[in-house]
Amino acid sequence: MYKLDLNHFPELKSDLKIKALQFGEGNFLRGFIDWMLQRMNQQGLFNGRVLAVQPTPQGRVIPRLKDQDFLYTTVLSAGEGQPEQIEIVNVIADALNPYTQWPQLLEAALLPDLQVVFSNTTEAGITYEKSEFSLTAAPLSFPAKLTILLYVRFKAFRDACRCGGGLTVLPCELIENNGSRLKQIVLHHAADWELGAEFNAYLEEDCRFLNTVVDRVVSGYPVTRAMEYEGKTGYIDSLMTCGELYGFMAIESDPSLEEILPFAKAGLNVITVPDIRPYHLTKERILNGAHSACAPASFLMGLDNVNELLTHAISREFTRSVIFDEIIPGLNLKFERKELHRFAEQVLQRWSSPAVHYQLSNILLNCAAKMRERVIPSILDLRARGILPRRLCFALASFIALYRAEGSVPVKVLRAGGRAGYFREEAYAAQALHRAFDSYTRTEASALFTVKAVLSDLRLWGTDLSADVDLTACVAKLLHAVLSDGAEEAMRAVLAQN
Repeated sequence: MYKLDLNHFPELKSDLKIKALQFGEGNFLRGFIDWMLQRMNQQGLFNGRVLAVQPTPQGRVIPRLKDQDFLYTTVLSAGEGQPEQIEIVNVIADALNPYTQWPQLLEAALLPDLQVVFSNTTEAGITYEKSEFSLTAAPLSFPAKLTILLYVRFKAFRDACRCGGGLTVLPCELIENNGSRLKQIVLHHAADWELGAEFNAYLEEDCRFLNTVVDRVVSGYPVTRAMEYEGKTGYIDSLMTCGELYGFMAIESDPSLEEILPFAKAGLNVITVPDIRPYHLTKERILNGAHSACAPASFLMGLDNVNELLTHAISREFTRSVIFDEIIPGLNLKFERKELHRFAEQVLQRWSSPAVHYQLSNILLNCAAKMRERVIPSILDLRARGILPRRLCFALASFIALYRAEGSVPVKVLRAGGRAGYFREEAYAAQALHRAFDSYTRTEASALFTVKAVLSDLRLWGTDLSADVDLTACVAKLLHAVLSDGAEEAMRAVLAQN
């Protein structure tokens, strides 16, 4: 058995120029965006490669990418009983850690063939954090890094030819108006640093920040089946990425985007439309919203992945009820209700595939930001109609319960059966949510103080959710039930109530 590298696959060596920067080197970008770029390269349509950028100081992927000559394997399944598509991807040309290689990354921003920037830094990544402008040390936030890179490129192209050099930025973070929000943060940094009117004009006129919706379940490394795949491939790949073959991307743009990214010409399921909001809300609320609503309680129950979630009788019933009884009724879209139901059934079928073992600990990554973006809006839409959605309130209560044991990072969770589990969370959220339990004394009355402390946190939610007295009381009662009776019994009780 040998490791995956160019010594064993010399035919995969590529001299294609770097055309894309990619902030993030995790499973989703490698299993979807990079996979699509390779599909276009195979047809002679994109003819470019990627420079991957480590998004956080704690990254662990780049050393493994380098050890494998930037090769990795995708294993994509079309569904149970269908053959898996196993393919080695060679679209990543290099990878940089900006926290130790910032000058090299700034130099890469000047590459003449560079056209596109992709990102997937989780929902917590596209946020404004006051930073210092520096050409010697990278700021922590992704938008601040991007602002400096664009400014360096702008200066170089302006001084050389006084034109051109603009980039197309396609964030893949699952937040509404991701491109527009990223652009506003970049403009905010530009104002902070007084980078000037010419740079602002460059951002407005030469660069494009496009809103996107992406959809593919990428479960990542096949922990329980690694030896099986090593037997099939004959090599060891520490970065093997598994997922479903289904993939969809909607981009808010005009057809001119096809000139640099000919997705449709390559036969990929990518559309460009003038307004992606209906696609965003449908996917975010039904697919991602159900993920984020059901993962906390299921994790507390001791379940490990989405497949287990949908084979467990109680969590399966809860998931269907959350989607069809609360999330879909809260949506106000141009799509007919039967289309939303059809999409939801398709989602559940995709999740049920035993080939897609999407770990709940991965869904819980930066869980607070995901709850804010994916679940809270569904609650607020129903509250605006005078409806108190008990299942979504239970989801919110279970989310809060995750942080009872400790507020360190990664968060340690006490699960059913005495098992411990861990997931990564943004430091402020982990500490604030854990600190809210200071007032909890194992009574429903004290749970109310805990929930008030959480829901009133403007930094977590952007608004004071505790102002809704009925919502706060409902979540407090359910939180106490989860902590007293266990997540499974509390879930069962919620389902028993109409």
